[in-house]
Amino acid sequence: MDDKEIVLSYKDVVLRVSDLNILKGSYYLNDQIIDFYFAYLSSSYNVDANDILLVPPSTSYWLANCQDQQSLVNDFVEPLKFSSKKLILFTVNDNEDPSAAERGTHWSLLVYDRNQNYFLHFDSLLGMHRYHALKLYKAVKGFMGTTSESSSKDGAKTVKMKAVGSAAVPFFKEVKTPQQTNGFDCGLYVMAISEVICRWHSCERNGNDGHWLSAVEREVNAYLETKMRGEVLKLIEDLRKQ
Repeated sequence: MDDKEIVLSYKDVVLRVSDLNILKGSYYLNDQIIDFYFAYLSSSYNVDANDILLVPPSTSYWLANCQDQQSLVNDFVEPLKFSSKKLILFTVNDNEDPSAAERGTHWSLLVYDRNQNYFLHFDSLLGMHRYHALKLYKAVKGFMGTTSESSSKDGAKTVKMKAVGSAAVPFFKEVKTPQQTNGFDCGLYVMAISEVICRWHSCERNGNDGHWLSAVEREVNAYLETKMRGEVLKLIEDLRKQ
């Protein structure tokens, strides 16, 4: 089969033979695979009803690298409705060249929790991604509050963000994360942690006790390196049959 041949169109994500080959081998996951898995979680756990947002990898990257603050708000923050979400999950990538897609050598996960008003950084290679996570955090931390609109003399509307809560800026915290045992499975940890968070919150309305962070600590470990690629491949195959 041609590497460019389409094997699955799911929501707004297209997977090709080349993406499946990445999953089948010992390779660093690309944007498409994580984007697909985020779309699947969003659909499966009805994240809108649970006030959760899984930000696609490409969007997370541009949030961290966009230099135009008003464009950032108008094109990304407002359409994604940051201010209405209890939890927002961002991927962190270390690509240093915004003009080149599908670059970078490591993935980690940055989670905003509105109830606690903090950003938690999950890095399966501890310390590897702190700089890039802080870069994304600094880019979005001021956009977690409510919004207001103002109009210029020519009638154009400008969206402004109000402060979070009682003017408290969310803080950043590195959290204990299971450590990968190789140099290529970081993306699996991002997906596994995201799945646990979505599943926990889908049960929260039914009386789930504790905090989602405890669920992550309890359920995510290095064992995922032996099974998760196969599980995602099976998921793709099952979706193809539908």
